[in-house]
Amino acid sequence: MAWSCGIVGLPNAGKSTLFKALTALDVSIESYPFSTINPNKAVVPIPDQRLSELAELCDSQKVTPATITVFDVAGLVEGASRGEGLGNQFLGHLRDVDLLIHVVAGFEQPDNDYLDPAARLEIVNLELNLADIEVISRRRQKLEPKLKSGDQSAQYELDLLSSLEEHLNHGTALRDMNFSREDEFYLDQLSLLTRKGMLYVYNLNEAHFLNPDCSFFPANSSVVPMCASLEAELTELPAEERKSFLGAYGLEESRTEKLLQDCYKHLKLFAFYTVKGNEARAWVVPFGIRAINAAGRIHSDMESGFINVEVIEWKALLTEGSLARAREKGICRVEGRDYPVKDGEVLFFRFRN
Repeated sequence: MAWSCGIVGLPNAGKSTLFKALTALDVSIESYPFSTINPNKAVVPIPDQRLSELAELCDSQKVTPATITVFDVAGLVEGASRGEGLGNQFLGHLRDVDLLIHVVAGFEQPDNDYLDPAARLEIVNLELNLADIEVISRRRQKLEPKLKSGDQSAQYELDLLSSLEEHLNHGTALRDMNFSREDEFYLDQLSLLTRKGMLYVYNLNEAHFLNPDCSFFPANSSVVPMCASLEAELTELPAEERKSFLGAYGLEESRTEKLLQDCYKHLKLFAFYTVKGNEARAWVVPFGIRAINAAGRIHSDMESGFINVEVIEWKALLTEGSLARAREKGICRVEGRDYPVKDGEVLFFRFRN
């Protein structure tokens, strides 16, 4: 299953620089060829040290990390929801993504009208709210004629839309609301932008990105402070020079890598691993997935013919040094179809062909 995120922000916020840093990211386990579909979309590998160590242990010649699709849309401007600027042309792309990454500039920009970061953040969030209000308005116009026939479903949805619009008019995103299962049935058909999860990237210059004041961001939001230009520069260095480059700025890991990891946490995803033949591979799935459904993510035949799955935690496999030794010590265990797969487990599926 594919997962995706969309980068949003004002013009010159550093979106394209972040996109470059993400799409040029090299995974140390192998030179994984990210696939650039067009100038605004790329498939990005997720750095995974656990997979790297498993591949080394098993002498895997092929290493396949998990990926996430990243969209970079044109900069939104004030009035984008009404068609101003180029941003409105790309809002449709954002409706299909699972998560939004909102880039907020924390540096002086080349324009005459200075805006502080809080004001920049507010402009984009307001435009996303207004875009959702427009979608709700169009949906209401289609539903109102059905009321004359006494359609109870239409009445329920109209009441829900009124509640959504009132919430949005107060400047609050729909992700902050709680919905019933019946509500979600209708909401899933609208693909509202402010219902999607959002991570913030606070893009600053290299002198101020380590410990910035992030208090102006919405309460309980996830914020990754970084210098996007520094991250883009990092990707151009040979792998052996990157650690010392990061160390010079007091960093143990790239902030871009942290952002990608945060994306998966925010989406409530995790990775399990398979080692078969000469390939070690990471598979990203949602929390709570059962073993039989995890098998189906690999191949439908594995799900339909599922017998059981042999499970070992990745660190335990590394500690023992081989699967054969882990089996001898009884560390591997066999689980059935309803076993809830956990983060970091190495799975060996048995199934009927």
